[in-house]
Amino acid sequence: SRALPLLYVSELAKGAGLAEDPALKERVQGAITRVLNYQAASGSFGLWGPGSGGLWLDSYVTDFLTRAREVGYDVPEQAMLSALENLQNALSYDVDVKSQGSEIAYAVYVLARNRRASVSDLRYYAESEINNFSNPMSRAQLGASLALYGDQTGAERAFGSAFELAKATPSNSGWRNDYGSALRDG
Repeated sequence: SRALPLLYVSELAKGAGLAEDPALKERVQGAITRVLNYQAASGSFGLWGPGSGGLWLDSYVTDFLTRAREVGYDVPEQAMLSALENLQNALSYDVDVKSQGSEIAYAVYVLARNRRASVSDLRYYAESEINNFSNPMSRAQLGASLALYGDQTGAERAFGSAFELAKATPSNSGWRNDYGSALRDG
């Protein structure tokens, strides 16, 4: 969690005319190494050691590794492939959108960002199951996934659904298993 925003500090510093922190790259690369030390043989990630922290955690860590790779950090190919295959395998079993919609949407988004999502699954979720995704971020992640695959119409429908749900969600909606809040979704 501390390393994810660091991926974008150099870009922001450059835009603001500030000097780049020479230790930044080392800190982020060290975080990548630490995270990979918590990866199990199955590709899943644990909080305190190799294991499985669940689909949301696996998606979050794989999202971090994806973004790190996109901005030029060294992420070992085999570790990345294992993480992506783990998400794909989990989606074969975790299909209860009503209870795990946040986790499913995030995993689908991370897979789409890596060009590994099933377009038919994306369309099914966005067209048939969208109302079962209980928070705006999940619906927006489906919209972003569809946009990554060029389905502008489906993406606009999913984003519209996310926006309507965000407007209807009270700001004190309580704890969520995706660590989200109405503020973040807004």
